[in-house]
Amino acid sequence: MNYESRRWVSLVASILASMCAGLAYSWSVFLKPLSSIFNWSATDTALSFTLLMSTAAATAIFAGKAQDYLQPKSVILIGGILFGAGLTAIGFIQSLAQMYTCVIIAGIGLGAVYPGGTMSNMIKFFPDKSGSISGFVSAGYGIGPVVWAPISVALLDRFGIISTMKILGIAFMVIIVLLSRLVTKCPEGYRPEGWVPKSNISQKNTSDKNWRKMLLDPLFWPLAIIFTLGEITGMMIIGHASPIAQDMLRITPAAAAAIVIILSLANTLGKVIWGAISDRIGRYPVISFLLLLGGAAMFALTVVNSYSTFVMCFIIIGLCYGGFLSVMAPLTADLFGPKNLPVNYGIMFLTVAIAAYVGPLLASVVKEANNGNYSDAFIIAALLNLLGLIIYGIFLFFKKRRESSLGARQSIIS
Repeated sequence: MNYESRRWVSLVASILASMCAGLAYSWSVFLKPLSSIFNWSATDTALSFTLLMSTAAATAIFAGKAQDYLQPKSVILIGGILFGAGLTAIGFIQSLAQMYTCVIIAGIGLGAVYPGGTMSNMIKFFPDKSGSISGFVSAGYGIGPVVWAPISVALLDRFGIISTMKILGIAFMVIIVLLSRLVTKCPEGYRPEGWVPKSNISQKNTSDKNWRKMLLDPLFWPLAIIFTLGEITGMMIIGHASPIAQDMLRITPAAAAAIVIILSLANTLGKVIWGAISDRIGRYPVISFLLLLGGAAMFALTVVNSYSTFVMCFIIIGLCYGGFLSVMAPLTADLFGPKNLPVNYGIMFLTVAIAAYVGPLLASVVKEANNGNYSDAFIIAALLNLLGLIIYGIFLFFKKRRESSLGARQSIIS
């Protein structure tokens, strides 16, 4: 089989399938219609987004493990069926419990598609440019709101929430199932023709660790904490982008929606840009830049006095959040080996779920405690980025000490 051409076909299919899964980032457009038709509270319907994202993040681990027995195309196919079925079933619900059940089913399917069956397989297929490829697949997921939000709004205006969920569910089920047929599993030990991996002590001595050994590795926990702290900043802004813009700039919801789109585009662009940069200068310098830039942008939001400065801060935050997601998979593969990446990356991806809970909640609590003012939340987020830099220093200390020990051992053997 010509794997060189197949890997590119698989990449395009994986990006498009991830873009379908990116409907999740457009979930806010369904909340008000659901509240209105069933007379549910905003809090009750908002919980559906938390359930969707947290279920997807948890499922990524099991979807990764499933690839020990199933091909990625089968994992994506099953994910597409469940994702579409969960959305379609919302068109038949009569109670809040039924909606939560449907959302959980959709979340399981979502996690099986992205990152479950798409990300780790593509990282293995492109060891020559893993950062860039991780960025592209993540960008497919991130661009989802730009594509699906306006389509969803148009469907809601014409057909209402019940018919819209049925239409979207069936459409996504068909599209993802068809795309899954184009995905090829990366063969074990695959190397692109003419590619020679870079040689350094760390890579030479990297062993493929399963999830148990990864959790016992001293480098895992500092890295997971760093990702969580950095992602909290992005999730805080993504979760409250519209109200933050309306409150601070005194603009209309329609004008705030334009800023939300800009934020989504920055998030998507950040995944591609930082992924490519990490292939050139390494993952570790990128992490330090992301923590520093993200923290500076959050602090700057406390003193902004113009529309352009506000938007620039949002763009920087979106770029940084996208960057964390783009380097997560390749860095996990670099440190703990590519063999068990599907499961190991699924565990690392749980940092996104934690950040998705903490970031928006932190902003809400601080806003209520300060009479609608978000400034203290921004300062806390900036300090969390600073804490991330401190832990990053600890991480590098352990990493360098390990490399020195391995280098000395290698010298003795030779």
